[in-house]
Amino acid sequence: MGFAPKVVNLSGLKVVLVKDDRESVLVQALLGSGSREETDEVAGSAHFLEHFVFKGTKQFPGMFDVSDAIDAVGGGRNAFTGNNEMGFWAKTAKHKVDLAVKVVGQLVTEPLLPEEYFDKERGTILEELAMYEDQPDSKAGEEMWKLLYGKTNMGRPVIGTKESLAAMSLSSLHDYMRKWFVPENALVGVVGNWDDDGRLLALIEKEFSGLIRKRGEKLEKNMFTWELGHKPKSILVSRKTEQANLSIGFPGLPIGHPMRFTSYLTNIILGGGGLSRLFKEVREKRGWAYTIGSGTENYTDSGAILVGGGLPKDKLADAVGLILEIIWGIGGTGKWGITGKDLAVAKECYKGRVSLAYDDPKKVMGFGLNEMMFEKKIYTPEEIRQAADKVTLEEIREYCKMAFRPEHLALAVVGDYEKLPFEIK
Repeated sequence: MGFAPKVVNLSGLKVVLVKDDRESVLVQALLGSGSREETDEVAGSAHFLEHFVFKGTKQFPGMFDVSDAIDAVGGGRNAFTGNNEMGFWAKTAKHKVDLAVKVVGQLVTEPLLPEEYFDKERGTILEELAMYEDQPDSKAGEEMWKLLYGKTNMGRPVIGTKESLAAMSLSSLHDYMRKWFVPENALVGVVGNWDDDGRLLALIEKEFSGLIRKRGEKLEKNMFTWELGHKPKSILVSRKTEQANLSIGFPGLPIGHPMRFTSYLTNIILGGGGLSRLFKEVREKRGWAYTIGSGTENYTDSGAILVGGGLPKDKLADAVGLILEIIWGIGGTGKWGITGKDLAVAKECYKGRVSLAYDDPKKVMGFGLNEMMFEKKIYTPEEIRQAADKVTLEEIREYCKMAFRPEHLALAVVGDYEKLPFEIK
């Protein structure tokens, strides 16, 4: 069965249905707000709430009732929080679609947020924060992100800080939910197999009635504008580690930008997999890394280009020199420049990845809901493949010239040094 999403308006709550022939069904609720809608004082509220809704709901009141209900039928459930969005999902066999809809509906409409478990959950999240702090790659990424986005809502960790988590209160979670868990800021999606659309929609309308009935205040979302400096920024976090963990960032493109497919193809050639310059030159040819690569992030009003890896302590200066040489040269016509052949291969790689992604129901749901939430349109796989095919070598070079500018670079290293063993010029 082909990709044929159906968008239905249920009294103000939009529902995206993607029916296909599989044995499972995945139900997801997406909220179009995340950590960037918080103040410094309540940073981490959205992420805390994402955890805490699973501790009991009106129809699943016990601490383990939500998870036990899904686990008992062999299903899966989880949630996520980002800068821009929050999501809650459940996946079951197709004949248990009623349960999947009920569970997700309960999580976003009738969580109990029990005070008796609040401090325990705070402890869990503080341990999660400590875990990330102990992981050199995560720490490098966090410090780079702070350099890139500065002291803004986008530059703050999604999880919050020790200080904000210590001061967190139940009222902060209720406030966040009251403001942002409203139909104008929500979508519900279902991908998989079910018997009848009408019956499914009636079920969604019933289980999400608490959300549908809500009408919040006018939503004024956080806005970000780049204030870029005139020289690169760097930071060293000195630690006794066996590797040097490197994270590099540049400003990227917002969601829906006309050059986004150009950026995706450039990323494949730079560091997005086994075809890339970074993988072949840094890892394979020199043996300077086990993990090395690049990626992109896109938000409503900004984005980021990310490069990172774990490198030998005694080769860090050489490795960073090579990585930056590749980055500065990839948009040109010299040794590292992208050629027409590179672009043709990258297009086939990207189109293949798109096709495979649409075999994964979680990715299908993620594409559909995010596109509808932030672009008000759902693209078909064919539209995406056609857009990638249209990218020209001239556009690649134009994009690289715009994206990879030394003065916009943010670089962080976590490693066993007193000072960085190189200078960025």
